[in-house]
Amino acid sequence: MTVNIYDSVNQVASDLPKTQEFMGVQNAFAALKNDAVAFDLYEQFTGLQSKLQNAQAAGQQPAEEDMKQLQELAQKMGNMEAITNLMQAEQSLNQLLNDINSIILKPINDIYEK
Repeated sequence: MTVNIYDSVNQVASDLPKTQEFMGVQNAFAALKNDAVAFDLYEQFTGLQSKLQNAQAAGQQPAEEDMKQLQELAQKMGNMEAITNLMQAEQSLNQLLNDINSIILKPINDIYEK
């Protein structure tokens, strides 16, 4: 008997937004967007982070000035409640996703452990 595993995965994808962890990220991000100062800082950080990641992917060394600015932004962000709340919510969601991944990979790991 063959199983269409995509049906199961689609069900997980459908159920994910109903989890406390997902809703926590959703609510924390909405709260961040309502804090203009924190959201502007967040956008600056993610934009610069993306720029640096693209440079590294292209084999370029990130400019020291950009790295310094990224560190300064990260330090400022650590003092903003809306951003720290989002980061905590993201950690909870990430833990849930890691748990799901472990469950999915268990049969594969079992093959090699026997």
